[in-house]
Amino acid sequence: MIDLNSNSHPHLDRLKLVRDTIIIIAITLLSLLLALYFDLSEQFYQWSRLAEKYQADELLFPLLSLSLCLIWFSWRRYSEAKKESHANTNLLSENRLLIQNMTENQEHERLFICQELHDVFAQHLTSLRTQAELIQAISSTENSLLIDTSQKIINNVDTLHAVTRSLLKSLRPPLLEFGVALAIEDLVTQWQHAHKTIQCQLEFHGIEPDLTEEELLTLYRTVQEGLSNISRHTQANHVNIDLYFPPHQDQDSANLTLKIINDGAVNLDIHPVKNGLGLIGIRERASMLNGHFNITPYPPDSTKLQLDFPLQTLGKPS
Repeated sequence: MIDLNSNSHPHLDRLKLVRDTIIIIAITLLSLLLALYFDLSEQFYQWSRLAEKYQADELLFPLLSLSLCLIWFSWRRYSEAKKESHANTNLLSENRLLIQNMTENQEHERLFICQELHDVFAQHLTSLRTQAELIQAISSTENSLLIDTSQKIINNVDTLHAVTRSLLKSLRPPLLEFGVALAIEDLVTQWQHAHKTIQCQLEFHGIEPDLTEEELLTLYRTVQEGLSNISRHTQANHVNIDLYFPPHQDQDSANLTLKIINDGAVNLDIHPVKNGLGLIGIRERASMLNGHFNITPYPPDSTKLQLDFPLQTLGKPS
């Protein structure tokens, strides 16, 4: 199992502390019972008397000193390890905050680029196409070279329009304005057209609630990154995507769950997770929503990518 969440669990630490304390007390009581039953003090005294010429009866105090020194040594190593762990925890928190800020800035930059492409670049392309059509309209039919050149300009403008629309979909899906279901359905359809050998089944369970901007983007980017990793790092033949909306939208603690299961587990190892920033970004998006993101084996030979997070909009007055 590859767990992409590094959240600490204080209650587990307390349970471990209680468990270790009970073990220490049990061992101490057991040693006391054994000493009482076998008269270990007398046994040690008799044994030490046999080797009195070697001063064996004086071993008790050196052994006691050695025990105290080992306790001090262990405490020193524990203190150093605790300081290092605290420093690593602070560094991890800073790194996660940095990645979260980078993710937010990335979305802002994507939105800015989309606005520029739509409001500036696309408008100039439309104007250029209109002017080329006007040249065709006012040119005489005998000037075939000018007409052909104008048609080539129109064709090139149409190509740039198609590329611009594709970039706009990738940077900021316009269908997100109408809900995550439509946006993911369109994403899966486009991905299926590009990967015809892979059968992809998409199902929505429940009724889609009102989602925040962060929740919409997290769901969409998770499906986008999951499909991208499946096409690049596996030889899957089937992909199942299930999005579970909460059954009762009036519950404050309702969770939303996304599952992506593919049968290409043979070639899916930990290297994409370690080296790819996409899945790390998904983990940080889930963390910002107080959720969890993990990748686990799915019997018999599949892999499951799962995202869970509590909905922020439930229980809020409209």
